[in-house]
Amino acid sequence: MEQFLEDARTRTDGVRVVSVTDLPGGRPALPPEFVMTSICERGLTPIAHLTGKDGNRNFLEGRLHGLARAGIENILALTGDAPREGFEGLAKPVYDLDSVLMLQLIAALRAGLSGSDGKSMTTPFDFFPGAVVNPYKLREPDQMMQLYKLELKIASGAQFIITQLGFNIRKLYELKQYMTREGLDTIPVIANVYVPTATIGRMMRDGTIAGCVVSEGLVDRLSKEKKPQRLERAALMVAAAKGLGFAGAHIGGFGLAYRDVAHIIERAEAIGGAWTDRIDELMFEMPDEFYLFSRDANGLSDGSGTYQIGQAASTLPWPQQVCLLTNRLLVSDESAGAQFLRARLGMDGTVPEGDAWRHGFWYEFLRRTRKFKKRYLGCVSCGDCIQDHLTYAGCTMGRCYKELRNGPCGGSRVDGTCEVKPDQSCVWNLAYQYTLAAMQDPRKFARTLIPPRDWSLYRTNSLANRLAGVDNYPRRKTLTPSSSSTAEREEQSKETRETDDADHRRTD
Repeated sequence: MEQFLEDARTRTDGVRVVSVTDLPGGRPALPPEFVMTSICERGLTPIAHLTGKDGNRNFLEGRLHGLARAGIENILALTGDAPREGFEGLAKPVYDLDSVLMLQLIAALRAGLSGSDGKSMTTPFDFFPGAVVNPYKLREPDQMMQLYKLELKIASGAQFIITQLGFNIRKLYELKQYMTREGLDTIPVIANVYVPTATIGRMMRDGTIAGCVVSEGLVDRLSKEKKPQRLERAALMVAAAKGLGFAGAHIGGFGLAYRDVAHIIERAEAIGGAWTDRIDELMFEMPDEFYLFSRDANGLSDGSGTYQIGQAASTLPWPQQVCLLTNRLLVSDESAGAQFLRARLGMDGTVPEGDAWRHGFWYEFLRRTRKFKKRYLGCVSCGDCIQDHLTYAGCTMGRCYKELRNGPCGGSRVDGTCEVKPDQSCVWNLAYQYTLAAMQDPRKFARTLIPPRDWSLYRTNSLANRLAGVDNYPRRKTLTPSSSSTAEREEQSKETRETDDADHRRTD
């Protein structure tokens, strides 16, 4: 890496921004903050990746303090890969904050975060936060949940977006078309351009490297190619990204030297607009692949058409029907059942203090409902339930390996199963399907911010907590892209576009 940085220093017309991963692959590695000095000393601009997989919210806040002190402004907030083998066995996954909540934390630090004593406050930090989206998912639930979570990330303060790597230019362009349709096109999007070897391509295809969509056709092509052909494809992708209006290219690949990246950049400039005659070289499609729009005559998608969504609806299973009925009759604020139960619990309209109310017949009666939730929803007694938001698809504390509360990670497999547990459907995909089946609007996943889990409620009854108003429900927020400063985002996005047109990102 040092040699790469030194080469970049001497070429002022090449790579100017270096993106540094945070313990990639879920294995021990040097955290990005310890590489920042080498990057800055050479006059380059770093992007520090920050994941929630290895530390809780306090640790993440401490890391952000350290990055601010070091003068690092560009932060890419990610959920993070599932932990792999470490010292004496498998490391514990943390995921206390998901990527959306990390952006909320960064936004709070940018404004000046109040201390727990209610008096002290941090100095506002000048962070420029970004996020990631995967536009290459094969199934409607996976893809739409990625797009909805993208909107939630932007509403939570993401100022730029870097895509997951992929090899289908039509899917990549649909992301831009979607953002334009939803009024999000002031946010710069950087296309991830990756140069895989045949071995890495097979690992991506088989799910060993999570979240990547690689067709059999591409694997076969890679097995017959040499490095020059792979670099040419990357250059073609960079040219296409520029032609389609992306703000820049994030160039990466295992073992790439600076001369390889420089060659990709120079070759992309030489290709220019001629990429349109070679679209077929950038479109490695999969059977039955979901597209948001119908195909245009040029081989890409027609962004002026209607969204091709709704095909993923399914019949709502009976346990979910029972839960929806119970919520309507006994839990929702306006229901007579909720008023009855609150009175029996001794609620007087204010949030109770202490634990004295968690005794007696009626609390014990409500506690027994966990048996149903445990059997049919996978309840783990977190006490801070969000099942109503998920249309009772299943407990994300028990059935999502990363325990996410604001949408899925990007690591699900091509068939919609979990990256860690391939025999288990991603619970967020089920949430999308059940929401359609219940005739609810799935765009709630793009608008509703679920706060972090309150660990003080662990092993208490979530239904009683909901009735008492001590769980997350009163603290949920409805967000829109205008929830963060629109004027500030537009100004910063304008500055980013002006500088990023000639910039190319590289993960090292």
